[in-house]
Amino acid sequence: MMHVAPSTGFSEASSRDADIGRYLSHFGRVEALKLQVDSARRAANDSLGRLNALPQPEVGESTLFVAALDIHRRDREALFEAMRQLETAREALRLAASMVVPGR
Repeated sequence: MMHVAPSTGFSEASSRDADIGRYLSHFGRVEALKLQVDSARRAANDSLGRLNALPQPEVGESTLFVAALDIHRRDREALFEAMRQLETAREALRLAASMVVPGR
Protein backbone atom coordinates (compact mmCIF):
# COMPACT_ATOMS: atom_id res chain seq x y z
CA MET A 1 0.00 0.00 0.00
CA MET A 2 1.34 3.40 -0.94
CA HIS A 3 0.94 6.36 1.41
CA VAL A 4 0.67 9.83 -0.01
CA ALA A 5 0.93 13.03 1.94
CA PRO A 6 -2.28 15.08 1.86
CA SER A 7 -2.31 17.98 -0.53
CA THR A 8 -1.49 21.43 0.76
CA GLY A 9 -5.01 22.69 0.22
CA PHE A 10 -6.42 19.93 2.41
CA SER A 11 -4.25 20.77 5.40
CA GLU A 12 -4.92 24.50 4.98
CA ALA A 13 -8.67 23.88 4.86
CA SER A 14 -8.62 21.75 8.01
CA SER A 15 -6.43 24.34 9.76
CA ARG A 16 -8.85 27.09 8.73
CA ASP A 17 -11.78 25.01 10.03
CA ALA A 18 -9.97 24.60 13.35
CA ASP A 19 -9.34 28.37 13.47
CA ILE A 20 -13.01 29.08 12.78
CA GLY A 21 -14.03 26.57 15.45
CA ARG A 22 -11.68 28.23 17.93
CA TYR A 23 -13.10 31.65 17.01
CA LEU A 24 -16.68 30.44 17.52
CA SER A 25 -15.74 28.92 20.86
CA HIS A 26 -14.21 32.22 22.02
CA PHE A 27 -17.19 34.14 20.66
CA GLY A 28 -19.58 31.97 22.70
CA ARG A 29 -17.47 32.52 25.82
CA VAL A 30 -17.53 36.29 25.30
CA GLU A 31 -21.30 36.27 24.91
CA ALA A 32 -21.73 34.19 28.08
CA LEU A 33 -19.42 36.48 30.01
CA LYS A 34 -21.34 39.56 28.81
CA LEU A 35 -24.45 38.06 30.39
CA GLN A 36 -22.49 37.36 33.57
CA VAL A 37 -21.27 40.99 33.69
CA ASP A 38 -24.82 42.27 33.17
CA SER A 39 -26.08 40.05 35.99
CA ALA A 40 -23.23 41.11 38.31
CA ARG A 41 -23.88 44.77 37.46
CA ARG A 42 -27.56 44.41 38.36
CA ALA A 43 -26.65 42.72 41.66
CA ALA A 44 -24.15 45.47 42.53
CA ASN A 45 -26.66 48.19 41.64
CA ASP A 46 -29.35 46.49 43.73
CA SER A 47 -27.09 46.12 46.76
CA LEU A 48 -25.96 49.75 46.40
CA GLY A 49 -29.59 50.85 46.27
CA ARG A 50 -30.35 48.90 49.45
CA LEU A 51 -27.27 50.38 51.11
CA ASN A 52 -28.22 53.93 50.15
CA ALA A 53 -31.78 53.39 51.42
CA LEU A 54 -30.53 52.65 54.94
CA PRO A 55 -30.07 55.50 57.38
CA GLN A 56 -26.42 56.39 57.87
CA PRO A 57 -25.11 55.42 61.29
CA GLU A 58 -24.43 58.49 63.42
CA VAL A 59 -22.47 57.11 66.34
CA GLY A 60 -20.82 53.72 66.40
CA GLU A 61 -21.73 51.13 63.83
CA SER A 62 -25.10 49.91 62.74
CA THR A 63 -24.88 46.16 62.18
CA LEU A 64 -27.51 46.38 59.45
CA PHE A 65 -25.52 49.07 57.63
CA VAL A 66 -22.25 47.14 57.99
CA ALA A 67 -23.88 43.95 56.68
CA ALA A 68 -25.36 45.80 53.68
CA LEU A 69 -21.97 47.41 53.02
CA ASP A 70 -20.25 44.00 53.07
CA ILE A 71 -22.83 42.59 50.65
CA HIS A 72 -22.30 45.52 48.30
CA ARG A 73 -18.51 45.12 48.47
CA ARG A 74 -18.82 41.43 47.55
CA ASP A 75 -21.21 42.24 44.70
CA ARG A 76 -18.90 44.97 43.44
CA GLU A 77 -15.86 42.66 43.54
CA ALA A 78 -17.85 39.98 41.68
CA LEU A 79 -18.64 42.59 39.03
CA PHE A 80 -14.99 43.58 38.69
CA GLU A 81 -13.91 39.93 38.42
CA ALA A 82 -16.54 39.30 35.72
CA MET A 83 -15.31 42.37 33.84
CA ARG A 84 -11.70 41.15 34.03
CA GLN A 85 -12.72 37.72 32.70
CA LEU A 86 -14.68 39.37 29.88
CA GLU A 87 -11.68 41.48 28.88
CA THR A 88 -9.43 38.40 28.85
CA ALA A 89 -11.96 36.53 26.72
CA ARG A 90 -12.21 39.47 24.31
CA GLU A 91 -8.42 39.45 23.92
CA ALA A 92 -8.55 35.74 23.08
CA LEU A 93 -11.38 36.41 20.61
CA ARG A 94 -9.36 39.13 18.89
CA LEU A 95 -6.40 36.74 18.60
CA ALA A 96 -8.64 34.00 17.17
CA ALA A 97 -10.14 36.49 14.71
CA SER A 98 -6.67 37.41 13.48
CA MET A 99 -6.05 33.73 12.74
CA VAL A 100 -9.27 33.40 10.73
CA VAL A 101 -8.84 36.61 8.75
CA PRO A 102 -5.14 37.08 7.90
CA GLY A 103 -3.84 40.63 7.97
CA ARG A 104 -6.35 41.69 10.58
